[in-house]
Amino acid sequence: MSGTIASDFSYHRYAGKALPGRMDDSCHLLAWHSLDVAAVGWHLLAPSRPLTRHLAARLAMEPEALRGFLVFLLGLHDLGKFSRAFQEVLKLSVEGMAPPLGMPYSERHDRLGVLLWDHCWLQWRKDGTLRWPGDSNASARKLAEPMISLMAPFFGHHGRPVATGHLRVETFFGRDAIADDVEAARGFIADWAALIQPHWPIDKLLDSEWLEVFKTLSWTIAGWATLSDWLGSHRDHFPYRQRAMNLAEYWPMALAQAESVLGVTGFSHALEPVPFESLAQWFDGDITPTPLQREAESTPLAEGPQLFILEDVTGAGKTEAACILAQRMLATGQGEGLYFALPTMATSNAMYARLGDLHHRFFSAESRPSFVLAHGARELNEDFERAVMTAQPDDGDYAAIDTSASTQCNRWLADSRKKALLADVGVGTIDQVLMGLLPFRHQSLRMLGLARKVLIVDEVHAFDHYMQTLLHQLLAHHARQGGSAILLTATLPFAMRQALVNAWRQGQRLPPAKLVKTDFPLLTQCGDDSPWETPLGTRPEVARRVDVDWLSDEDEAVKAVMASVEAGECIVWVRNTVDDAIRAWQQISACHPDPERCLLFHARFAMMDRRRLESEVISRLGKSSRADVRRSQVVITTQVFQESLDCDADRMISDIAPIDLLIQRAGRLQRHQRGERLSPRLTILAPEWDDQPEADWLQRTLPGTQAVYRDTSLVWLTQQVLRAQGAIELPGEARTLIESVYACPIDDIPEALDQVRLEGSGDRKRSVAMANYNALDLEAGYRLNEDFDQWQEERETGTRLSDEPSVNVVLLKREGDELALWADGERHADMLSQCRLRESQARKLTELPERDTESWEALQKRYKALRFTQPWLPDEDDGCRYDRQWGVEFS
Repeated sequence: MSGTIASDFSYHRYAGKALPGRMDDSCHLLAWHSLDVAAVGWHLLAPSRPLTRHLAARLAMEPEALRGFLVFLLGLHDLGKFSRAFQEVLKLSVEGMAPPLGMPYSERHDRLGVLLWDHCWLQWRKDGTLRWPGDSNASARKLAEPMISLMAPFFGHHGRPVATGHLRVETFFGRDAIADDVEAARGFIADWAALIQPHWPIDKLLDSEWLEVFKTLSWTIAGWATLSDWLGSHRDHFPYRQRAMNLAEYWPMALAQAESVLGVTGFSHALEPVPFESLAQWFDGDITPTPLQREAESTPLAEGPQLFILEDVTGAGKTEAACILAQRMLATGQGEGLYFALPTMATSNAMYARLGDLHHRFFSAESRPSFVLAHGARELNEDFERAVMTAQPDDGDYAAIDTSASTQCNRWLADSRKKALLADVGVGTIDQVLMGLLPFRHQSLRMLGLARKVLIVDEVHAFDHYMQTLLHQLLAHHARQGGSAILLTATLPFAMRQALVNAWRQGQRLPPAKLVKTDFPLLTQCGDDSPWETPLGTRPEVARRVDVDWLSDEDEAVKAVMASVEAGECIVWVRNTVDDAIRAWQQISACHPDPERCLLFHARFAMMDRRRLESEVISRLGKSSRADVRRSQVVITTQVFQESLDCDADRMISDIAPIDLLIQRAGRLQRHQRGERLSPRLTILAPEWDDQPEADWLQRTLPGTQAVYRDTSLVWLTQQVLRAQGAIELPGEARTLIESVYACPIDDIPEALDQVRLEGSGDRKRSVAMANYNALDLEAGYRLNEDFDQWQEERETGTRLSDEPSVNVVLLKREGDELALWADGERHADMLSQCRLRESQARKLTELPERDTESWEALQKRYKALRFTQPWLPDEDDGCRYDRQWGVEFS
């Protein structure tokens, strides 16, 4: 093929291929859409952009050459639409094309693109279509495997990699039409190659080490291709055009249109970070940094990716210290944005509010960084609701199984959970990041967003072994992509810190390092050299001692609560199960002189009531609560209290739990300064102490607790160390408390608990194995393993592992002959009417009568959030009931 634009014959062959759309739309031709997408990708890979420079450095290519090559391949992403089978869906007959052949469109066009490429690329290489270097003698056999890895990110632009399997070209391109369809595709590719002049890095494709690097980067490249496709399908900026023109004429128009859509969506310019000056500059006042914050201000930064682990007590300013480090790294070009990952939606909401103004201080006034909240219920966050997105009209439904890129773009623009990692500053649950490791559709977008960001993960000590394993893989991949991470924790076992450091070093292709320091507080820093471990001081006002005493009977606990009520103290009782909490609340509210001052708060409420109760708890026990409001208040609660709410109590009772959870709960005990109070004391409900317990020692006293914390050896060790210490003293005894439980040799555990210890070890190993099984092999690259397809729709893969699946139950009521949502009339009534239950609990609920099926389906059609939920009419259930005071209760 010559270097000029193809002949009129070739032009008419590919120009006739139309994009999916209604017949009353002006005809936007396939070739022009391919250039629209390529133009977006062209701007996103501008040589001056940090992402381009990073990819070019890793792939040993000049930025301009890399951009031209990848954009050329991006232009081929919709090659499968040249299929006559795809055209049959459109029912179009354009001048210069044969009529449709009546072939079924039973495969997606992305898969058909792979089919056509695999069938033809060798011939196109020989005849000059691809502008392959004439002096290349690389054999087809040697190039076959590299070409699969090279092309997969582009054909897999609809959210997952694709492969041809046993498909045959003639089935979808037509036995008699193969020459026409293939020639049309060939003509387009030839013209596109003549315009872009791609530089094929043949020697590099044959270099196994280079190919390994490309594979690790292919997830980011796939995300770039997907983002380009979505933005290039935005019809407000890429209108359908009817007038035919050659590629050279259309390309400048596509580039201008692409620049416009990037401006609207916030991708048109790079941020301008500003150097960190001081906390006073952030908060417009005289602020004295904590020891941790001073270290964050002054510690030397390494070149390249680095990991920080910040271990300190509650109140030490870990969040601000992480932001100091993040701003310093952004200012030195070691990141392009940041994402704050938190364990729960409630903590994410709190951090979103906290960073609302602060994140602007990281960048120049002209930068206008995007700021997004990401979790499953972000619509209920009033601050975030200010973000308003306008949807486009729907594309023509050209196949039920082939969602158009424009429709996907609309969904993405309205779905912050996917957009969060692409935003300049994102806040959300850790799940949104971990989804990038798992075979969720469009996970590559999350990988693109995370690349080169500073990732901040809070409360890493709270991760179970399944999530820890996923976090290790995430850190290794993030290091390979050139990103940095900051991990925050208050109670991290030494072995967990060691594993996090070595996961990071694995991503940097460095050998494991041996940590040595056991000080607390501690800052650990990892770059290219050996880790640095820096002990830190503690401010006197955050050092605290919480005395511990014991109860062995629930009735004693009830009496202790009532004694606090009589003394005018506010008291919280943290129970380990919802059923235990309900029972305790019923007992105490019955004898409280003012039952209105006795509140029950747990997770088994409909969302509308849970939000109401959260506000009520904050009103009664929050930082700004008044003394007259706090007087004699009782809150009976579960783990939700320790995980999210900034509240404090004068007194606290807790069911026994592993040591790290008790430390976390004690952090809500006299958390804020309120004048004179009795010394903080945590009263723990536990079995009578027995240094040689029976296997069922915990179950006899707290059967619910045994069901939650099945490795009872951890609970026994917690009781042992707290009885020996007599208090939770931080920071002085933090290491002793944690390591006495989590690093105890099995020989020091009573013989009767050996079995549960071994079972717990087995559970932990199974969790690790399940995480490794579920996670994508990121080093293998973005391509489909046809021997083990992890992307099957029916596979259930989650970011968290539980013994039992959970179900979203929708509470309903009757209004005449029709069903209505429990929160009918409220904004977001579909989400506010839901409650999350274990599968075994949901099975106890009475099924919806068959006569209501049609009404229920109408609700599901109206509210998308009701998909995959279980309906329930509490008022017509004789066995289970719902009450706004105590939530779901089972017979």
